[in-house]
Amino acid sequence: MKKSILYLLFLCVSLTACENNDDTLFEETADARLNAALTSYEKQLVESPYGWNAVIYPGGGGTYGFHFKFDAKNRVTMYSDFSDESAAKPKESSYRLKAVQTPVLIFDTYSYLHILSDPDEEVNGGVRGDGLLSDFEFSIFPDSVKSESITLVGRKNNSRLVLTKATQAQAASYAAGNLAKGALFNNITKYQAYFKRVTLGNVTYEITLSPSTRTIKMTWLDGNIPKVFTSNYYFTEAGVAFSSPLVNGSQTINGFTNVTWNANAGQVGVTGAGLKGTVVSATKPLSVDLAASRRWWQEPIESGGDWRSLQGFHVNGVDDAFKIQDLTEDGAQYAFVIYQPGYDATYDLFGPIFFKDDALRLIYGFAPDTPTFASDGRIIFRDAGTLGKAPATGPAVETAKLLYEPSGYYLIQTSSSTYDMVSAKDAKSWISWQ
Repeated sequence: MKKSILYLLFLCVSLTACENNDDTLFEETADARLNAALTSYEKQLVESPYGWNAVIYPGGGGTYGFHFKFDAKNRVTMYSDFSDESAAKPKESSYRLKAVQTPVLIFDTYSYLHILSDPDEEVNGGVRGDGLLSDFEFSIFPDSVKSESITLVGRKNNSRLVLTKATQAQAASYAAGNLAKGALFNNITKYQAYFKRVTLGNVTYEITLSPSTRTIKMTWLDGNIPKVFTSNYYFTEAGVAFSSPLVNGSQTINGFTNVTWNANAGQVGVTGAGLKGTVVSATKPLSVDLAASRRWWQEPIESGGDWRSLQGFHVNGVDDAFKIQDLTEDGAQYAFVIYQPGYDATYDLFGPIFFKDDALRLIYGFAPDTPTFASDGRIIFRDAGTLGKAPATGPAVETAKLLYEPSGYYLIQTSSSTYDMVSAKDAKSWISWQ
């Protein structure tokens, strides 16, 4: 019994000692430590003399470049590569650091950063109600704070925001409007031909650019074998930056600098890997994916799905060239263009789908024969009639006429679930499918 009492007394003393050690492990309370961290982070943000270069990776994909300059009065001035205006004109808004379980950097008035999160899809081309799934409140974690860089994580959509200290030359270049000069690279989307190429040294690269997703694909030939590089891209005061470098033997391309636009020739000039080049048009792919056409046609048959396009055909530099988005039919509003392979045993379905009474409706359509797949990779469509009471003229008819262009189309797979169908006649007409 005495031994048991002594044991219990020893156990109580031991537990009390452990508890006292826990209390004295930190000299300050958790709140005091958190406030000290907030003060330290604000000091670091403010005392970077030339501000911070920034890259944000929204939760919805893509990459966007910024430049921030924070001051001690909770104001931040920024540039953004989202548009020509935001690249050339600085915008001031407010920020604050707040303790929310972890230190949080909040951009608390509408700024260029908020454009990416705007729920109005017309503002940023994103998803209605969600925008580009970006953030304007970011958690700061101690192990991601370095002397020259800070990595933050969005509190809602887990966007990643990477800040890197800017140099004096970089800050001056942003102030001079050079971010807008880098964005001239987007002018390659103004070329009438779909295919664009640039030769750097002795290597010719085909460039496929998607400004809406901020992705670039570059294709080249190693002998007769096609090589493909894909990366996100964003703009800086120096030009175009790739999220990951293209490594091709002795050439390493981190992006393009010295971006120029020759309005008379309608051509973009660049420097990549220290080599100058001019982006020129081409009428066919550098390397044709011979199986792409049949793959595009076969996939919906196997999955029970279809292909859809919002804008219809792009022709001679004009999006929605036939104004198909303006279509209405008996009070029904246009929704999208559909192509459904294997709609019937002998023909497919092509044409506009309308929205009426909260439902998608096929009011009329066109019936292409099962297409021909040429040995050179082209797909060729032939007219087999119409479905329903199709009009004799108008956007839908002009769209169908172009589908039946005798030269056919090359299919370019732009992602795991999207294709561009490009005219084999001159590459000046194409339609994007998803």
